[in-house]
Amino acid sequence: MELYEETLERCPHCGYVHGTPAKEAYHILPGSLLAGRYIVGQVLGFGGFGVTYIGYDQVLQQKVAIKEYLPSDFATRMPQQEDVTIYSGEKEEQFLAGREKFVEEARRLAKFQSQPGIVQIYDCFETNRTAYIIMEYLDGISLKEKLERDGAMTVEESMPVIMAVIGALKSVHAAGILHRDISPDNIYLLKNGRTKLLDFGAARFATTKHSRSLSVIIKPGFAPVEQYRSRGDQGPWTDVYALAATFYNMLTGQVPEDAMERAAQDTLKEPSKLGVKISPSLEAALMNALNVQIENRTKTINRFEQDLAASNVKRVAEKKRREDLGKWPVWVKVLIGVGIAAVTGLAVALVALPQRVLTPSAPTTEAGKSRVPNLVNLSFDDARKLAEEAGLAVLIGDKDYDDQVPENKVLRQEIKHGELAEAGTTVHLTISAGIRKTYVPNVIGMEAGAAKALLDEAGLIPVEEEQEYRAAPGTVAEQSMEPETECTTGTEIKILISKGIGGGDASKTLAMADLTGKDYEEAAQLLLQDYLYLVKGEARYDDSVPEGGIISQEIPAGTMVNQNSNIRVAVSLGKELIRVPDLQYKTEAEATELLSAAGLEASAVREASRDVAAGSVIRQEQEAGSQVEKGSAVTFVVSTGAPKETQRETTAARQTPARPPETAAQTPAAPVETTAAPTTAQTTTADNGNDDLLRLLEEHDQHNR
Repeated sequence: MELYEETLERCPHCGYVHGTPAKEAYHILPGSLLAGRYIVGQVLGFGGFGVTYIGYDQVLQQKVAIKEYLPSDFATRMPQQEDVTIYSGEKEEQFLAGREKFVEEARRLAKFQSQPGIVQIYDCFETNRTAYIIMEYLDGISLKEKLERDGAMTVEESMPVIMAVIGALKSVHAAGILHRDISPDNIYLLKNGRTKLLDFGAARFATTKHSRSLSVIIKPGFAPVEQYRSRGDQGPWTDVYALAATFYNMLTGQVPEDAMERAAQDTLKEPSKLGVKISPSLEAALMNALNVQIENRTKTINRFEQDLAASNVKRVAEKKRREDLGKWPVWVKVLIGVGIAAVTGLAVALVALPQRVLTPSAPTTEAGKSRVPNLVNLSFDDARKLAEEAGLAVLIGDKDYDDQVPENKVLRQEIKHGELAEAGTTVHLTISAGIRKTYVPNVIGMEAGAAKALLDEAGLIPVEEEQEYRAAPGTVAEQSMEPETECTTGTEIKILISKGIGGGDASKTLAMADLTGKDYEEAAQLLLQDYLYLVKGEARYDDSVPEGGIISQEIPAGTMVNQNSNIRVAVSLGKELIRVPDLQYKTEAEATELLSAAGLEASAVREASRDVAAGSVIRQEQEAGSQVEKGSAVTFVVSTGAPKETQRETTAARQTPARPPETAAQTPAAPVETTAAPTTAQTTTADNGNDDLLRLLEEHDQHNR
C-alpha cells in the first residue's frame, strides 16, 4: 500500500482501481477503517481460518498486514457489511472459543519483538464481532515460491535460512508455543535478506474442546506421524521434524515421503544419494531430525542447532518395524487434514455400507484359512478375543516404547492384518510400553550450560528463567521437578538461573575454607556470607561420602581468594544404585544381556503361560525403574509356553479346518440403518472413535483389493 495522487484513478504501484469491490463477497471493502487508524487495502491471502489484507497505519504512517479471524466453517460476512455473521448453535461456541485463542496467540507472540525471525505484532483488537491482528508487512517471497522458481539450493544457501528459523523457534519453544505447521510456504524471504517464520498456531485458532484431535491442517511430507494421530504426542520434536523436512526439500528439490508412508516402509534417500554435496555429519544431523519415531528423533530445537554445527554427528538408526497400519490411502490422510467434521461425515457414510465390508475380522475365506484381523491398539484380552473369533491364537513376544500407541495396547503384530493364515496359527504380538520414561536429574548448583546438556541427555526440555538469587551467577538455583521424579521424555523442566545477589568487593581477599565432607547446601550458604559462590562442577558416586556431601574442591583450603569468586566442587551422589531395566516380554537372552550391561546379575525361574511366548519374560520381581545396589541379582519369570491342556486344545483347533460361512458369498448383508447426518459435526463422538474409524477404513480398503 503506497500513497499516490488523488487525481489518479489507478494506483501506479499495484494497479488497484478505486471503487473496485472486494475479491470475495465476505472480504472487507478496500478503504474501510479499523480502530480509527488502520486503512484496509487489497487481500493478500485467505483460507479456512481467515483473511489477510495489506493495510496502512495512519498514526505511524507505515504499511502493515491486517489479519482477520474469519473461520469459514463458523462465520461469514454478508456483502456490504462490516460485522461478521456468526452461525448459531455449537458453531457459535466454536467461533467464540477460536477467537479467544486467536487473540491470546497474538498477545503471546507480541512478547518476541526482539526476535528477528518472527513477524512483529503491532496491535490486536476486537471489532466487527471478530478479531484482528496488525502485524509487520513483509516485502519478499515465500521459500516455496523461491524453490519453485529457482529449484534446489546448496547447503551454503540453505543454512542461513534454517538457522534463522531455528532462532525463532528457540524463543517460542522456551515460552511453551509450538508452530506445528512449518513448511516452505510459511517461511518468508525478505528483500533485505532476512528470514521470517509465519503463521504460529494458525491451525489451532479454530480448535476447541469439540475438535481437538484432528483439526490441524496436515501438510504431507512436512507433518510427522504424531500429527496424524488422535492422541499424538506433540512437542518441540514435532517442529524439529517439519523444519528438517523443509531443509531436505531445500537441498534436494523433493518433498520427503509422507510420514505415514515412511512408518510403513521407509524409503527416504539421504541427500548425498540424490547428488547433494553435504558432509556426513550434517547429513546425519538432518536425517536424525527426520526419524519417524519420536524416540529416535532429535528432541529439541537446541540439539538440532548443535548437531547442525557439529562435525562428528553419528546417525541414529531407526529400529525397523513391521508396521501394522500399512500404507494409508491418500483420501484417508486428506480426511485427517480436513478435520473432525469430515471424519464424522465419512463415518455416517461408511455405516451405510454392507456389514460384511466393515466386520473387523473377516471370516474364513477358504477351507482351513483365516484372514488375520487388525489387532493394533487393542488390549491383549480384546486382541485374543478377536483372533479367536477368526480361528487364530495370539501370544505376546515383545514390548517396545511408542509415542502413539498407549501403554499395554498391541503395538505390532507379526502377521499383517488382512493376510491369510492357516486356521489355528499363532500371531505373535508386540505390546506398547507407552512413551519412554526418564528420570529428572539433579541440576541445582550446576552451571546453566552443563545443566541443560544433562537435561537434554535425559530426554527433557530445559526452559530457562533468570532472576537474582543467593547462588552463583549463571548456575541453576531451582528446578521445577524434584530430582529422580519419573516422567515421560519430552517433559519441560523449568530451571531458574541465578544472577547472584550483588555486593562484595572483588579486591578483597580471604582464606579458602576446607569444604570436604560438608553438605553442599550448608557450605553454599556459609560461603555466601563471605560473598563467595559455590558451584557444583561434578557429581559422582562415592561409597565413603554421603549423598550431597562435598568430595573435593578445586581451590585448596588456605588459598587466598577474592570475594565474588566461584568455588567449584565435586559433590557425592552417594553409593551407586542401579535402575532395574524393564525385562517384561524380552527373551531370556535379551533380559540377561540388559542386566549384565547395567551391572546386575540375572536369576531366571520358569513358569507356563498361555499368554506369553515360550522363552520370553512374563514378569520380574524387582520393579522396572526401582534402584538396587550394583551387582544385585534380579529375578524374572520366563515362560515355558502354554500349559499342556491348552496345547492340546490348540492342536485340535489346528487340525479342524474352519468352515466357510454358508451365506457369505450368496447373500450380501443388508445395509445398517443410520440416522440422518447432523447439520453440525458430532466432534466429541468422533474424537473418541477415530482409531476405530481408521481401522475400519483400512479393512474396507483391504477387502476392495
